[in-house]
Amino acid sequence: MAIEKNCTHIQFFRDAAPYIQAHKGKTFIIAISSRVIESSHFKQLINDIAILSTLGVKIVLVHGTRSQIDQQIQLQNIPSSMHKALRITTLEILDVSKNIVGRVRVNIENMLSYALNTPPIINSGLSIITGNFITAKPIGIHDGVDYQYTGQVRKIAKVQIEQQLDQHNIVLLSPLGLSPTGKAYNLHYEEVATKTANELSADKLIFILDTPDDLPRQLTLKEAKTHTKINPLIQRIDSALNSGVSRVHLIDAKNEGGILLELYTRDGSGTLISTEQYEEIKQASVSDIAGILELIRPLEEKGILIKRSREQLELEIDNFFVIKRDQKVIACAALYPIASSDVAELACLVVDDNYRGQQKGDVLLDFVENSVKQSAIKKLLVLTTQTTDWFQERGFIKGKVNDLPEAKKKLYNYQRNSQILLKSLEG
Repeated sequence: MAIEKNCTHIQFFRDAAPYIQAHKGKTFIIAISSRVIESSHFKQLINDIAILSTLGVKIVLVHGTRSQIDQQIQLQNIPSSMHKALRITTLEILDVSKNIVGRVRVNIENMLSYALNTPPIINSGLSIITGNFITAKPIGIHDGVDYQYTGQVRKIAKVQIEQQLDQHNIVLLSPLGLSPTGKAYNLHYEEVATKTANELSADKLIFILDTPDDLPRQLTLKEAKTHTKINPLIQRIDSALNSGVSRVHLIDAKNEGGILLELYTRDGSGTLISTEQYEEIKQASVSDIAGILELIRPLEEKGILIKRSREQLELEIDNFFVIKRDQKVIACAALYPIASSDVAELACLVVDDNYRGQQKGDVLLDFVENSVKQSAIKKLLVLTTQTTDWFQERGFIKGKVNDLPEAKKKLYNYQRNSQILLKSLEG
């Protein structure tokens, strides 16, 4: 058991290594909801954020205070009203907000400082910096309703924040801003996080939430707009992705180590939203050769696939299709039209072991079939020694050597004795 556990740890580091290198020096805006701060998962989350900083990630941490303010104004019986889902911040509520913000901010500073100076992390060179980085302005009067001290972000102190990040400090922002006239305004932490991400051209905007999202692992922005559970954040997500932020992540705080798994494993643990597909299927290009070779070499060594040299693969790359996940080739297949016939040979269909059982082979097969529907190809041919059942379950029928096109019949390897499988694409 100990050996198996060690092997798991070793594999994790191997898989994480490219991400550790890729994320080093990148800027991540991490927004934590007020309910997460109250939860039992918060302490471990802070520890994980401390680990991110020691791995060289530049972090701006934004916290919420909504639920804490709600609780306090109820305890003090302070009148409170909403208009269009926005709290109207009276002077009395503003005083409560200031006290809550101060308390939460100091608590986070203490927890981060402790995490950075406690084994196994210990990085006393890192500091947590707070300050007047946000200039705010009042929302004003809408529909005749005065929002009073409810505000919105007017300006983010980009240069000052970047200076702190360049010195390897964690910048902590609260949902409270000052106007040039010295007035304080209550802000939405989601807006603070998004505006900061936009202003800094951050590489990632990460929302740590307290509710299970049970969303797909990856969504395009267009797809995200159709999910009702994302509606409260979709305006922020849209703004970030259309302002140059590469990716937005939604992570459930209840997932143990969720932020580390999301950032340092290919499959993640939350929901990744981007303008483009995180996983794509396409015709292969020269840049995919190394990934295809890595995928097929183990099967070639076992004799399951016929060996191909890099040179041969370079010549045949236009015949290949791949599924790529975060730039890694996780499945491939090749299609070779057979001269003087309406048949094409489907070959080299391989799926990475880590993605078996996820229908990647089916997706690739469907893609190949659809890609030839408007061509002269009417049948697919497969020669296989070990995957007969898989292809038969997908409509392929066993054939004989005499069923092969003449050009292929002459090349049939009787010593290998591959099963001959055919599938009609007509109808």
